[in-house]
Amino acid sequence: MPHAHCPIATHPLARSPIEIALERTADLSVRRSTVRLGLIWLLIVLVDFATGPQLTIQSIYLIPLCLTTWCLGRNVGLVSGAVALAVTVALNGFGDGPSVHPSTVPAVIAAWNVGMRILGIIFIILLVAAFRRAFDRERSHARVDPLTGLGNRRSFEIESRMLALAAARDQSVLLVGLLDLDDFKSVNDRHGHAAGDATLRLAATALASAVRPYDVAARIGGDELAFCLAVGDRAAAEQKVAAIHRSVSDALGASDWGTTCSLGATIDPDPSAALARADSAMYAAKSRRKAADDRDGDTASKGAWCLV
Repeated sequence: MPHAHCPIATHPLARSPIEIALERTADLSVRRSTVRLGLIWLLIVLVDFATGPQLTIQSIYLIPLCLTTWCLGRNVGLVSGAVALAVTVALNGFGDGPSVHPSTVPAVIAAWNVGMRILGIIFIILLVAAFRRAFDRERSHARVDPLTGLGNRRSFEIESRMLALAAARDQSVLLVGLLDLDDFKSVNDRHGHAAGDATLRLAATALASAVRPYDVAARIGGDELAFCLAVGDRAAAEQKVAAIHRSVSDALGASDWGTTCSLGATIDPDPSAALARADSAMYAAKSRRKAADDRDGDTASKGAWCLV
């Protein structure tokens, strides 16, 4: 009797301590990285000095060297590598393996050993720098919506939290908005998904042009676009919401499909709570538009917006 094949459960591999450390240090500021790495370098040099030339710890120098390259870049890594090499030669001599005083090593062997150390240091620095570039590239792709070029939901959550901290520090007001394309499904049904994709790209382009380069704009799902930015007060928030709605509405109105949009926005120091409130405000804007349609007997030309 044939045996049934049971699916084998697969589990993602647990991250190693090195992976966790690299992820946590990837977004450290230059100032914080410099201070922390400086302390690590100082500690290792003091330990190397205290242990003397008979007990080698040269491999431990690779830890701050790799972290320096990872956090501060290839050029800083090369400078740190040169300094580390000079320190190890000064403390331990030119020998290879067990540390040897300079006086006991022929000049040719000393030059060879130093050259090998330089080659190894340069290779490690270039390898870490290349890995960091690949890491940044893949992480950037993971946070970008491929259709519109805006950030995705994960990108919005991360960047809006950072913007909220900056707004609190600058005593600014955090404005979060959610924009939805009205009757977007009918565009797909009548004109095809290519037209729907074009409409989304059009709205995303208009949204991106209506906010500043350092503001946050993202597609968080379906036909919903979100933005997060800092403004001076509620009056400035109202002006900004109106300007964003007008920019997107004008772009959609000039298209071949005549779509409108509804925008809900709110002021809240917590981006997550603000997004939920903006969602409610967006539905309030949709209700306002539908009420205007029923009252006027035709479709509102540019949708509606609501700030709560």
